[in-house]
Amino acid sequence: MMVIKKYSYKIFNKELIVHPLNIILLFFINTSLLKFKAGISINFYEATISFLIIFALGLAAFFVIEWVIKDRIKSSLISSYTLFVTLFFRDIVEVLAYVKITNALSLFSIFIGELFFTVALVIILLTALTLWLYKTKLKLLKLNSYLNLLTTIFLFIEIIGCGFLEVSKVELKNKIELKHPLNNITTKPDIYFIILDGYTSFSGLQKHWNFDNGELKKFLVNYGFFVAENGKTIYNVTNYSIASTFNMAELNIDTTDLYAKSSYLSLAELIKNNIVVKRFYGLGYDFINLSFFDILDKKKFYQDIYFLKKGNIYQARTIYGHLYEIYNENTADMANINLDIFNRLRTIRSTFNEKPKFIYAHIMMPHPPFYFDAEGNKTDFSYANDNKNKDNYLEQLKYCNKLLMETLNSILNSTEEPPIIVVQGDHGFRAFEGGDKSEIEFSVLNCYYFPDKDYSLLTDSSETINTFRVIFNKY
Repeated sequence: MMVIKKYSYKIFNKELIVHPLNIILLFFINTSLLKFKAGISINFYEATISFLIIFALGLAAFFVIEWVIKDRIKSSLISSYTLFVTLFFRDIVEVLAYVKITNALSLFSIFIGELFFTVALVIILLTALTLWLYKTKLKLLKLNSYLNLLTTIFLFIEIIGCGFLEVSKVELKNKIELKHPLNNITTKPDIYFIILDGYTSFSGLQKHWNFDNGELKKFLVNYGFFVAENGKTIYNVTNYSIASTFNMAELNIDTTDLYAKSSYLSLAELIKNNIVVKRFYGLGYDFINLSFFDILDKKKFYQDIYFLKKGNIYQARTIYGHLYEIYNENTADMANINLDIFNRLRTIRSTFNEKPKFIYAHIMMPHPPFYFDAEGNKTDFSYANDNKNKDNYLEQLKYCNKLLMETLNSILNSTEEPPIIVVQGDHGFRAFEGGDKSEIEFSVLNCYYFPDKDYSLLTDSSETINTFRVIFNKY
């Protein structure tokens, strides 16, 4: 009986190890709440599979470490540290960037980027921890108990917080209800909706670059386009801009953190199930998706370098997800993807059936990286990734103009029935320094082609949010 009591005391008061499991549970609860906060239902199958995979890998790592260093407590400490930096790696990167540590170092040396510094810091701390644990003669039972208690407290706080969490998803301020009978519509022209990401307005280029974008303007006017020289967007971030345009409504948002994870999840849902594409489906249109958004039943055409290609929300937050995103950014052939979309726009009508088409093409130009100079020559890595260089931006914009004019010329000269064409920026140049920064970010290219050349519903300062209101009202 005495042996049993002693063994029981040893297990439950000194060697109970729960902090590695608590870290895994904390990660999954906290990440799941991002979906809940965004007003999106949690996929329990996705969550369960991800949890089992991470739990199995964590358990295997623990036993391997214990087999090497022959100490259960020390193995658990190394496991907890490894689990924490692995699961919350993206958060660590963001915190270091927020406090300007990695940003300052990357400015100090081109060889020390934000990711390199974070990985180096994680490895150095792991090495130091491992060496200390290997050399110390301490049993570390109190440290283990402290971590058990601390992680359990955090876990309970997170669980209790679930009951007080409010859904703060991005929503439409005024949802548009389209009530006109569909059978009254007799004219169904093809519609090309072309987004040139980060393209600043004509007036903005003139004012802040002293660049007269006259060649493009002359081309558009000669073809009968309406050019809103002072075109504007009400949002300077792609997801917000596209969500509001495709739903013809302003958004209820927290402007203090436009890049919140829960906001991005909400925006993805608003774009995927948007009112405009549903309307065109109801009108009997085919929808052709040449963008990096999933929209209704059409999957994204390509993976933009700023969004994860694969991986659920649980994977995306981990070191695997973050490094995959960086890898994807460095290996994605966005230069050729951009060229491919332009090429497809020139011939896409002839490759599908005779149903009317709504074509959404989202081209990552003149947005950085600046892969091209004004003549279309490929640039080197340092030039392309000098994201704040306004001269490089202008060079790529000029080449974008050339591709756009060639594409529009092909579209307008190869169709028997003239289409509707909208060419817009989703936001302006965002790396401008100075007091006019906000003005430029909301200043966008905004041009329309209507077959009858009646542009009475448009103004020189038309906002992109009203694009489809104008089209639906007119047609």
